[in-house]
Amino acid sequence: MNRTTHRPARLLALLLCLTLALPAALTSCAEKLGKPLLTLEDETMTENMFCLLLSRVKGNLASSGYAVSSDALWETIISSDGTLYDEYIRQTTLQEAKEYLVAAVLFDEMGLSLTDSERKKIDDEIQDMIDNRAGGSKSELNSILSAYGANTDILRALYIMEAKYAAVLSNLYGADGSKIASNVKQEYLAENAVCFRQLLIRSFAYVYETDLNGDEIYYLPEENNGKVSNIAYDTVNGSPRVDEFGKTIVDANGDTVYYTSGGRIAYDKEKGIKAYAYDTNGNVQTKPYSAEELAAHKETANEVLSQVLVSGSSGFEALLEEYEVSGDEAYIADGSFCFLYTTGDNGYDYLNDMADTLSGMEIGDACVMESEYGYHVIMRYALPSDAASNSEYSDWFPDLASRVVDQLFAAKCAPYVERITVDNEVFAALPSMKDVGVNYYY
Repeated sequence: MNRTTHRPARLLALLLCLTLALPAALTSCAEKLGKPLLTLEDETMTENMFCLLLSRVKGNLASSGYAVSSDALWETIISSDGTLYDEYIRQTTLQEAKEYLVAAVLFDEMGLSLTDSERKKIDDEIQDMIDNRAGGSKSELNSILSAYGANTDILRALYIMEAKYAAVLSNLYGADGSKIASNVKQEYLAENAVCFRQLLIRSFAYVYETDLNGDEIYYLPEENNGKVSNIAYDTVNGSPRVDEFGKTIVDANGDTVYYTSGGRIAYDKEKGIKAYAYDTNGNVQTKPYSAEELAAHKETANEVLSQVLVSGSSGFEALLEEYEVSGDEAYIADGSFCFLYTTGDNGYDYLNDMADTLSGMEIGDACVMESEYGYHVIMRYALPSDAASNSEYSDWFPDLASRVVDQLFAAKCAPYVERITVDNEVFAALPSMKDVGVNYYY
């Protein structure tokens, strides 16, 4: 069926929208985007737009390494009331959708508008998808999007809503939270972060490159801007050798090889550094310590804790300095301030466990915590008064501004969210996270 055949039907739909009462007109015009799921004043988030959001979330989880194709993930019980992970993700995405809807209302209330260039950017992005992901066919892109309950109209509607959301946040809080005062960020950290120092006694040792004799190789990194290749020979305690033809033995780099009196290669262990050995997947190789070594490590951790409980923070810092210069690779002493968010989003399970542990401790308290990495002797410290503004700590909080924006905007949205109408029947009929498509691109 050609485009001319479709025009009368589209024109009739438009005329109906113009002649009916306003609420009905909004409903009729929105039908092509799916049934309304969320409604606030004149703004609507449809079931299909929400499905697209769910598919994105599933794609993000997959990209982060979650086994999204496993039923076990979605059937995991995550709270004492029996809530499954599947429903938890659906509900958190629903909250995100509500904030998008509120932003669309605020966008109008604040007198904002999308420029022609901003709208064109959205259209160009969709056209690029048609050209490069669908072989130039809009119908083919619609077919691809159908796996996520969407089409190009739904995709465009969601992109426009997201553009309005971004415009509202930028207007309220500035680009990257630049309008937010440092004291507000500091208050956020005081409520959502903990500060500590630690001594980690590792449960594993790193594996390093070795020579044919099984001796670890030491390299000179400074000759290659940090890239190891030239070997650090002990030219004082070692001596060159000659081969059967009377030529001095050199290595692959053309450097003279120095040997010990026992015939092994003489390495300068003070000047040189060792190079990690990697497996076929490019990961640094490690080997676990023996049961006896681990038992000794645990005993050391408890001994350190006993001393710290008596000597306090000054004694702990002195111990950290002592271990830091010990040269024993089993110990990682961090005498600088370390920070963790208490909101369970620190990247690794053991860090979230550590944040939970620290949250239950008073300033100056210490304990031993065991993780897959070994035994951590940790002490909680007071949050520095300039933690949010001092560049010395900025690496610990790369997403601080966005977290504060999220918190501030959630508070601003709260009275609007109370007025949102949710069609619970439509929500109940939507696919579960287990069944929704995995969306990486749209």
